[in-house]
Amino acid sequence: MSTIVAIDESVVPYRPADVQPVLLDVYRLAEWWPRPWRVSTAGEPPAGVGTRFQVADGWLVSWEGEITSVGESRIGLRFSGGLVGEGRWGLRPVIDGSAVLFRMDVEPGSAWVRLLSWRLDLRRRQARHMRKVFQALEARLAALGVARVPEPQRPEDRPPQKLIS
Repeated sequence: MSTIVAIDESVVPYRPADVQPVLLDVYRLAEWWPRPWRVSTAGEPPAGVGTRFQVADGWLVSWEGEITSVGESRIGLRFSGGLVGEGRWGLRPVIDGSAVLFRMDVEPGSAWVRLLSWRLDLRRRQARHMRKVFQALEARLAALGVARVPEPQRPEDRPPQKLIS
């Protein structure tokens, strides 16, 4: 078995406190999560520790996820089925908004995924998909009307400061 460790990060122009609820709301991921992955959830909102969801990448590969922890700047996940292991969303404030990190550390959990992992570079496939996820996340936040973090001013755009005499 080959371990798949993927770490993807992007900066979105929104505060971490605005980004986390969108990532945590697995009940609405299907409304904005890019294809080919499909996300489905049973149960009732709100999402929290113990909430389960299913992810399908086409019709042959699927896995289940469960939220295992929620903190101020992180969401812990456990995966089973086609992929077995852990994942984590991490958020940290940066001058342009939020650095959003997704880390996945999994093993193929089915014979089909093991076969695919020998033939395809699943890390590269994950990285390509996560670029789309980060773009879709930014679009989702905009569609929800969340206020963007103002762009930092360049030094020449700032008004001159008075010196204390």
